Amino acid sequence: MFEKIENKWTEDSGDYNDITQKQLRDKKTVAYWTRELKRLLGTQPLRILEVGCGPGFMSILMARLGHEVKAVDGAVGMVEKAKENMRKQNVQVEVCEEDAVSLSEEEAGSYDVILSRDVVWTLYDPEQAFRRWKEVLKPGGKIIYFDGDYQTMKPTLKKKLWMKIADALIYLMEKKKYDSDVKESSGVYEGLPMIAEKRPEKDFEILKRVRFARIQIRENRWLNRPWSLDFWKYGYLGKKFIVVATKKGQEK
Repeated sequence: MFEKIENKWTEDSGDYNDITQKQLRDKKTVAYWTRELKRLLGTQPLRILEVGCGPGFMSILMARLGHEVKAVDGAVGMVEKAKENMRKQNVQVEVCEEDAVSLSEEEAGSYDVILSRDVVWTLYDPEQAFRRWKEVLKPGGKIIYFDGDYQTMKPTLKKKLWMKIADALIYLMEKKKYDSDVKESSGVYEGLPMIAEKRPEKDFEILKRVRFARIQIRENRWLNRPWSLDFWKYGYLGKKFIVVATKKGQEK
C-alpha cells in the first residue's frame, strides 16, 4: 500500500506544487499560518521535523520564523518539489525522502516538535506512526498536526453536488481539473485506516493508547469558515481540526 500511495503522491506532485505556489503568494494565507505557527511553537528556536512535507509550504514558514527544520516525504516527486521551493524561497531546510511511519533515518530524542499537515489520514498504520513519532521526540516534545474528518468524503448526494460546485469553481478560477480519487475515498486511498473512522475521536483514542501525556484537540475555525471561497472549493472534504500531543518530560 505504501508504494502505491507514494507513487500517487508523486504523480500528483505538480498539482500540489501549484497549490503551494498559490498559498505562498496569498498574503492572507501566509499571515494565518504564520500566526498559527507562532502561537503553537512559541518564540524560542526549536528543532522541528515536518513529516509528509509535500512541496514544503509549512517548512518554509517555520524556517522563516527561525526554527531549525528538517522536512521529509515518502514521495520522490514531493521531495523534488520541496527542494526546489526551498532554493527559490532562500530558506535553509534539509529535505529527504523518508517513510512517515517508520522514520528510519531519525534518532530517538532528536526533535522538539514533529509537525504535519493533512498527512495523518494518509498513514497506512497511524498507531505505529504515533509510537515512532513519540520515540523521535525529546522528553517534553510535541506532535502538532492539522487534519480533517476525511471519512466524510463518502459520496452522499450532498457531497456529490458540493463536489460539482467545487470542481466548477476550481476550473473557473484556476483552469484546472483534479482527479476524484481522494474525493470519493476510492482508488489507492480506500484501504487507509483513518478514512473509515470518525475523527478526531479516533485520533484521541490512538494518542491516548500511545500514552501521550497531554492531548489537545480543537476545531480549525479558520479553515472551516463558510464565508470563504476555499471552503466552497475544498470544504466538502470534511471538518478540519488541530491536534497537539505532548510527550512526558521524563521519557527517553
